[in-house]
Amino acid sequence: MREMTAPQENPRSELCRRAVSIGEFLQERKARDVLVLDLEGMTGITDYFIICTVTSSVQTRALIRDLQEFMRQFDLKSLSADTVLDSPWVLIDYNYFIVHIFQQEGRDYYRLEKLWSDAKVVYSDAGAVQ
Repeated sequence: MREMTAPQENPRSELCRRAVSIGEFLQERKARDVLVLDLEGMTGITDYFIICTVTSSVQTRALIRDLQEFMRQFDLKSLSADTVLDSPWVLIDYNYFIVHIFQQEGRDYYRLEKLWSDAKVVYSDAGAVQ
């Protein structure tokens, strides 16, 4: 008699759950207009863009610190991070996930969600533009 084994989880599903949990975490930390885009088949640089808006460089700094702590539970460290914290756009690369933290003027100017409008939205808080 053969033993029954649990079906193996699709690695994409696990990545998607993590991306969504990052989006939810950012929203809990008072980031606004949080959007998680699945870029599968669209680029080779990452699997997910996680985009959010903050109100100040102080909030950016706090969010980056909290995000780095949150990512430790997944044993992920950033591969690179933009270190100009008073910039209207800070990018943190976690390989599978690239987190974009915008101040409003940067979000309005770069409009990443429009540039990547063919991507599947897997998480959006109520204020995110799609």
